[in-house]
Amino acid sequence: MNNTPNPSLDLAIENRVESEQLKLLFKEMPPAIFTSILIASVLIYIEWDFIAHEVATAWFVSLIVVTLIRFGMGISFQKHLRNQTNENAPWDTYFSVGSVAAGIIWGSSAFLLFPENQMAHQVFLAFILGGLSAGAITSLSPLKFPIISFLILVLSPLIIRFLMEGSEIAAAMAGMTFLFLISLLANALRTYSNIRENINLRMHSEQQEDVLFKSKQELQAILDNAPVGIWLVGTDGRYRYVNSTFCNAVGHGERDFLEMSSLANLLGENVAANWLESDQACFDSDSPHISKELIPFVDGKEHLMEITKAKVLDKEGNIAGSVGVAVDISENHAVAEKLRKISQAVEQAGESIIITDKSGVIEYTNPAFTKITGFEPEEVLGKNPRILKSGNQTAEYYERLWKTISQGKTWHSSVMDKRRDGSLYPALMTISPILNRDGDITHYVGIQQDMTDQNKLEEQFRQAQKMEALGTLVGGIAHDFNNILTGITGNLDMAMYETEHLPEVTEKLKIAEELSFKAADMIKQLMVFSRKGLVKMKPFGLISFVENISVVIKTTIPENISFQLETCTEEIIVRGDNNQIEQVMLNMLNNARYAVSEVKEPKISLVIDIFTADTEFENRYPNLTGSRFAHIMIKDNGGGIAEADKKHIFEPFFTTKDVGLGTGLGLSMAYGVIKGHKGVLEVESELGKGAEFHIYLPIEEEKAIDLAPMNKSEIIFGNEELVLVVDDNADVRVTVKNILISLNYKVLEAVDGLDAVDVFSTNRDEISLVIMDVVMPRLGGVKAVERICKIRPDIKIIFSTGYDKDASLSNEMPSDEFDILPKPFNVAKLSGLIKKRLHGG
Repeated sequence: MNNTPNPSLDLAIENRVESEQLKLLFKEMPPAIFTSILIASVLIYIEWDFIAHEVATAWFVSLIVVTLIRFGMGISFQKHLRNQTNENAPWDTYFSVGSVAAGIIWGSSAFLLFPENQMAHQVFLAFILGGLSAGAITSLSPLKFPIISFLILVLSPLIIRFLMEGSEIAAAMAGMTFLFLISLLANALRTYSNIRENINLRMHSEQQEDVLFKSKQELQAILDNAPVGIWLVGTDGRYRYVNSTFCNAVGHGERDFLEMSSLANLLGENVAANWLESDQACFDSDSPHISKELIPFVDGKEHLMEITKAKVLDKEGNIAGSVGVAVDISENHAVAEKLRKISQAVEQAGESIIITDKSGVIEYTNPAFTKITGFEPEEVLGKNPRILKSGNQTAEYYERLWKTISQGKTWHSSVMDKRRDGSLYPALMTISPILNRDGDITHYVGIQQDMTDQNKLEEQFRQAQKMEALGTLVGGIAHDFNNILTGITGNLDMAMYETEHLPEVTEKLKIAEELSFKAADMIKQLMVFSRKGLVKMKPFGLISFVENISVVIKTTIPENISFQLETCTEEIIVRGDNNQIEQVMLNMLNNARYAVSEVKEPKISLVIDIFTADTEFENRYPNLTGSRFAHIMIKDNGGGIAEADKKHIFEPFFTTKDVGLGTGLGLSMAYGVIKGHKGVLEVESELGKGAEFHIYLPIEEEKAIDLAPMNKSEIIFGNEELVLVVDDNADVRVTVKNILISLNYKVLEAVDGLDAVDVFSTNRDEISLVIMDVVMPRLGGVKAVERICKIRPDIKIIFSTGYDKDASLSNEMPSDEFDILPKPFNVAKLSGLIKKRLHGG
């Protein structure tokens, strides 16, 4: 049934040939089936009157059934193709069986549909069967068995039927039909051979194309994925091929190279000129030409490439072009550059670096080692680092160190080492092992950072922390004192008012009042020290300010002391509270006056100039902002300050003066003020050599200056307006109440914020003003005012506090329209502020 496979074809091609033969057979099946049914219908119609109807019907139905089965088989084969299965063997058998069945049906027509004694109809039947057989060559020739079996089964019965007639014409028809059958069989075999040969040739061609395509793809993949740039250029300078590696590196597509008019447009003039020379050198030499070029890459950098070019010859041996291969050697160059940078970093590092071998023998030291220790490299190379031992570390310390690093771990610790001159220095030391590829220790690297300056900064930080703690304590004490002094000064004011007719009593009360306000001034200094005082920061001209108060300054210094004031010609604008700055300068000049009181030729200098911060200053005070500072120096030639006292001079209540000559608050207040102004206060002094105090204040770039003087107030009486006084301190509350009554006001009291809200709610329409303490239990003044303003938005409010507005109210203050009455206060100031709030005075 199947054709014997050609031994010259391999199994794969044989299978593909058979598959293609089947495809051709089933492809031609639908039109052949349609033609067969059409011919059968015409035949039945023509012969219907000359044959038995039952026979004709049975024959036609049999043909239809076989035809439908063959059609269904064709549909199944198409599904088989769509599923891409490789089982071809059954389908040629199915097709051959279908062809044989169709041939038997058509062959039986020579007996079943052969009209007796009707020569014309017999000839018509022979014509139909002959035409059907001739047409079958086209549709059945892809396989040998179906076409041969179909032709024989269709025409052989017709030949036999003609011979059975016994007439000469019938015998002639039988002979002609036999010759026609032989001709059709020869034509079918020839068609079969041609079809199979064409398929075979096409399969071989496709196989060769697949091999060539695969080879081309593999070669293309190798070239495009090679880690080097590859290109092919003709003798005319036009590029034939450029691989992806080079295109991606330089940021141009292959088409850019193939269609370019000039290489300079892609890689630049220098590269184009050098490549033209190397191409010519390649053509003139029998060996490859090697050069190095800097090629601009897509990353924006120039990469160093090693380029090898070799000429390409055609079949006749003529030069057809050249092939180029470019290798990026930038990495090697970068590695060398990296090593150079690392070497420079080690050489220029500010930390001491030494490298020892596995036994601890020094093999290398950097310049910082010499700068820190004083040892030159030749003095320590080949020696052990113990040369730096100061004796401050125990033997156990070095045992732990050696045990740690010999186990491959890193050692970190602080250490006290010794310089070449014998002096000691603190250092932060790190020793790390250096391992080879196998993980074995080959060397050790030790890094030391000189901590001398760092320790000084830490000491300053600890001092600042201590001052901060003292400031917190002082701030709390100051608040309590202010409440007490408020009660004292208020009652003294009322007592003086009631004893105006007793001058002796009034005079004593005035003295008591003055002493109370001096105590209040001391409290203000404490508040400034703790940074809780009321500070009015604004820009002002420091030089003009000092010139204005120079008369005051000079009056505080006795004539026997030589005083020198030096200022720069340029105005210096600083931001601050000019009253506080004045107090600082007067306090420090007063200290200088005391310091030179026992000197034969006492001298005090006040120098103001501009200071530009250098690196040392910035390192000493890293938290300062800006680089230009107003520099105020107060210098005296007194007895100086002992080293032990210098650590404490900025602490409150610390003084070296005799009892009764000082409170110990002057310098602490100055320290707090300058720190609050984001500045620095330093002291330089040696015992017996005088002292220098240096103040550094940041310079403001803006030129707006405001030095408006404050107006003093007089006592102003009220018109029996109702005032709500809110304070958790009963003494303060009673004192303020009595003062207000004496000023012709009516008074309601509340002990805290919640009580104030209740009292105000009851008397909302009668109350004209609320004097509200800020810090109270249960509900503070700010929150209480918020609730009161919701009840009556137009109510007038005055806050009273022993704290600073910024410290107490922080960001809780609703708006800047509220006035702050600091404790303690006198009657005049209170009465004036009430008038301002009630009447806009």
